[in-house]
Amino acid sequence: MAGTKRELLPSDVLPEHYDLTLEPDVEKFTFDGVVKITCDVQVATDSISVHAHELVLSSATFTPSEGSSASSAESITLKTKSKMAVVGFEEVLPVGKGILEIKFRGTLNDQMAGFYRSQYTDSKGQKRFLATTQFEAIDARRCFPCWDEPARKATFTVTMIYPANLMAISNMPPSSLETRADGKKKEVFMVTPKMSTYLLAFCVGEFEFISAQTKSGVLARIFSCPGNSARCAFALKCCIKALEFYDDFFGLPYPLPKMDMIAIPDFSAGAMENWGLVTYREVALLCEEQTVSATQKQRICTVIAHELAHQWFGNLVTMEWWDDLWLNEGFANWMQTFCSDRLYPDWHIWESYVGMEQQRALQLDGLRSSHPIQVPIAKAEQVEEVFDAISYCKGGSVVRMIYRVLGDEHFQKGLQLYFSRHKYGNTRTIDLWNAWKEVSGKPIDKMMSSWTEQMGFPLLEVLNDPFTSNQVELKQSWFLADGSKETNDDAKVWFCPVIVGTDKGEAPVSFLEEKTGKIPCDLSGASVLKVNFGQHVPVRVLYPEKVFMRLVQNLKLVSAEDRIGLLSDTFATCKAGVLEPGFMAELLSGFKDELNDKVWSELASVMGGLEKVIVQGLDDETASAFKEFCSKLVLPAFKHVGWDQQSSDDDNQKKLRSTVLSAVAKYCYKDSAIAAEAVKRCKAFVADPNDPAALNADIRSAVFDVALQSAEGAEMFDELIKAHETVKDGAVKIHIYGALGKAQSSTLRKRALDFNLGGAVRSQDLIYIPMAMAASGRDGAEATFSWMQDQYDRIYEMIGATSMMLFQNMVRVSGIGFVTEAKAQEVSEFWKAKKVYQNVQKALAQTVEGICSNAKFVDRLKTSRAAKAATWTAAAAGSRL
Repeated sequence: MAGTKRELLPSDVLPEHYDLTLEPDVEKFTFDGVVKITCDVQVATDSISVHAHELVLSSATFTPSEGSSASSAESITLKTKSKMAVVGFEEVLPVGKGILEIKFRGTLNDQMAGFYRSQYTDSKGQKRFLATTQFEAIDARRCFPCWDEPARKATFTVTMIYPANLMAISNMPPSSLETRADGKKKEVFMVTPKMSTYLLAFCVGEFEFISAQTKSGVLARIFSCPGNSARCAFALKCCIKALEFYDDFFGLPYPLPKMDMIAIPDFSAGAMENWGLVTYREVALLCEEQTVSATQKQRICTVIAHELAHQWFGNLVTMEWWDDLWLNEGFANWMQTFCSDRLYPDWHIWESYVGMEQQRALQLDGLRSSHPIQVPIAKAEQVEEVFDAISYCKGGSVVRMIYRVLGDEHFQKGLQLYFSRHKYGNTRTIDLWNAWKEVSGKPIDKMMSSWTEQMGFPLLEVLNDPFTSNQVELKQSWFLADGSKETNDDAKVWFCPVIVGTDKGEAPVSFLEEKTGKIPCDLSGASVLKVNFGQHVPVRVLYPEKVFMRLVQNLKLVSAEDRIGLLSDTFATCKAGVLEPGFMAELLSGFKDELNDKVWSELASVMGGLEKVIVQGLDDETASAFKEFCSKLVLPAFKHVGWDQQSSDDDNQKKLRSTVLSAVAKYCYKDSAIAAEAVKRCKAFVADPNDPAALNADIRSAVFDVALQSAEGAEMFDELIKAHETVKDGAVKIHIYGALGKAQSSTLRKRALDFNLGGAVRSQDLIYIPMAMAASGRDGAEATFSWMQDQYDRIYEMIGATSMMLFQNMVRVSGIGFVTEAKAQEVSEFWKAKKVYQNVQKALAQTVEGICSNAKFVDRLKTSRAAKAATWTAAAAGSRL
């Protein structure tokens, strides 16, 4: 991979140990600090450069370990643009060890970055604050002067001085605690292992916790704000089970004495893997297991499994620089599913992976504005742009592919070799390939460079009818979502594993290294053939009509993963113009008896994608026929699940009800009986919003959505706003936001968007109302974009100044509902005129390309069978036009 010149601190002085003392004031929102950094001066110098941002550095001294006395700094120069400070000395510092001591002050900001404050309400209704941290990627420097780069690992001793009525936690257990004469506690924590600055963490506030121990004696604790400890039990169970599983699978016990996890009210990401003290959004950690929705329960388990995988992959062994971020995130993305599947095999969570993570990867990576998994990063600030579906979901999909190619034993042995060889150190992607190559003897490095160093993925086109020759002739080409072709597109080739299967079994893994190839397969007695059997490889597949129709007519013979793959591949290839869009009608109608919850999620996603372009791009008659087709597809499944939970329901059945009712809310909300039932249930909820028995969590979102779109929508809007004031559960609030965004009238839309910025919604949640609105149809998309233009300064102030990762979602939402080239142009011009453009270029390019891709799809639809109302009417009746 071509090297990019990285902006790094000089390497003439290197840190070895930080002794950090902080005294936060959670009422005045400030902190005082002193850091003593044991350094190794490698080259004699008269200045030391460190990272520091939004800190006031008052004094600095350097004391060599040998002989000479301390030197006081003659100058401390802050370089605001590069977020650095240069400490200058009169004399040259001698080569060798010494201690750099810096005194400083900072602010407990409200930006969810660095050392910051978070607000909650106590049982008496009083506003309270706690102090917490979020350092990844480059915000440790907002808390203390340091070498804020992943490869500059060091050990840390943290000392906290804080009011005696509060509690403090950090990465390690405490080594001493004293109450001082001024009534404050001084707590010193044990020395951490050698680690990167972005993994340091501490929290100070009023907390409750519950605890348990793993088999090997590691103490696990789940912390929350007061009043929430009863909602920590499921998280604790997942934490213990996952730690024990990883100890065994990685062959290396968790290296710290304790594992704390804490729910923070204001938190920009979903969770953060700080070593020994993982921080979470409340919705990603807290729940009442008896009443939580199956969807949220599975999310809590997978997020915990993801963060705990990082304790080894990321914390123990860390990427050398941010261009290998995917090593951390892609691996944890795959591992969260692998681990959750071992803990809860009944969930069949790999089916969810194929429908969610793999599809997110393929959707983003089908754009010309995508990027390779390994991205050259010059400035650390740029890393915010690659915390996306490529690093996480494509990274994870590629790890899943390797696992399938290597098999369990070689995969595990290679990982264990990688950990033992690199623990407490830093690595590059090639180090992982080499470990797997060594244990398996397979050319993993050769295979993988085509997947991580070039962007995109192949379309595998089946060129023959394999049933006549017992072999599959394949051609690979770069798949682009909009079907565009440019010079040199054909130059791309992937070293692609191919797995062919039938209803009688699967063939061993073969490889397609050239543009075309032939894969042998035994089709004796088989009714169907599926390429990319089990969906283990992130590719799209295109079949000749005969082979495709055989699959459509025998859907029950293929696994849920393969049904999901067939749905998403067919939709994507129709959209790209390589398959006649009319085939969507045949395929979708083949799912009228479908009762798998994950397949239903994909069905709903494909129907939603089609609805957007059909309703906005084709005539009203076709749009009505399509919606009628969707409602007829949904109703049999709705009849099967009903409104009410049954005692026999497992989590999959609960998720099926959830997904099907969300589709009912979209396609059947005008049905008077359905609307009346939803309003009745919504009224029961608003009468007592904190009683989980008032409205089942699995159907809550759908009930709110239908009620808001009913004749009583305006009244329900007011009731939900009122309920929001008293609701304690963050998951309920998110469902309220989703419903407010789907309000039908322009008056209610305006009120929803005003409410969004009115102070009642936490800045981490500002995305939910506009996201729902933008996706609700043309009027919603227009209203959202106008609001974004009118309120840009306020929105930027509330989240842009805080978190670019959150703000990029606003860029995406500004265009998510549009399907015309003209709108793509408008969205592009709006963002390009903003100062923030340089930080959101990737997100904007992807958003604009997505709109243009939909515009091309509209043009293709107009000349296809799918443009005729009769096609959808016939499909609804079960016949082919």
